[in-house]
Amino acid sequence: MNGGIKTLSVKQRILDATHGRVLGRPDWGLAQFLLLHYDEIDRLRTSDLAEICHISLSTVRRFCQSIGYDNFSDLRRAKLDNPENQYEIAVENWKNGLYQPRRLYDESRGALWEIGQKTNFDALGRLAGEMLAADATLIFALRPYTFILQEFQSQYASLGRQLFIFDSVASAAPVIETAKSLCCVTLSLAGVLFPAIDAPLCKLDGFNAAVYCPHMLREAGGESCLVHYDECFPIHARTQEYNYLELYGKYAVMYFFDMLLGLLVERCA
Repeated sequence: MNGGIKTLSVKQRILDATHGRVLGRPDWGLAQFLLLHYDEIDRLRTSDLAEICHISLSTVRRFCQSIGYDNFSDLRRAKLDNPENQYEIAVENWKNGLYQPRRLYDESRGALWEIGQKTNFDALGRLAGEMLAADATLIFALRPYTFILQEFQSQYASLGRQLFIFDSVASAAPVIETAKSLCCVTLSLAGVLFPAIDAPLCKLDGFNAAVYCPHMLREAGGESCLVHYDECFPIHARTQEYNYLELYGKYAVMYFFDMLLGLLVERCA
């Protein structure tokens, strides 16, 4: 598995396991423990997990392998590269007044107005056409967008079309191997996903679209990746703060994909 993707996906992969798969009781208990004690993972050993969760060492290893890591040591190393402290993000957002109802309203309304005014609807229509023409659509994204896009995925499936959400090209291998044609959408407002998946994405045949925040992509060193995309959809944010995007980015993304869904339904009706 790509090392860069590993460092981006630790908490997301644990969350995905609890949401997207039917876990047995031992695996469920282990996943919940890791989520509740995420900040302590650095200090834990495989034997600690086995003892605390009343499971075997092999159960710990198999769970880690099921979410893309060689073993718990591999998972722990990936987490060290990306602490992903959601508590600190939430507290910082609270201190900055980002959760205040009036600011939530103003910032969300501003973001939606910006997208409605600046989105290239001819390009969006082309993306809709390519999605419907493809055998399967793949969306590459990271938390929190993977979760809010599940509703879009459900609605798209109701049109009789296949859509899958992954955090890496490697995770999408079973779909890539069986689909006759692909349409891929890479979504990363913080920009970090673009350079992380650039090399394997270039090897895929099909239509590629990018949804990104320009100045964050520049900061992540991913601007050069855009040459590999057939259509690009910039979403402008008012600041370069990662925490800001964590909170308000999801409203912008939902609005963008709802506009896209409208075009898809129109073409299928």
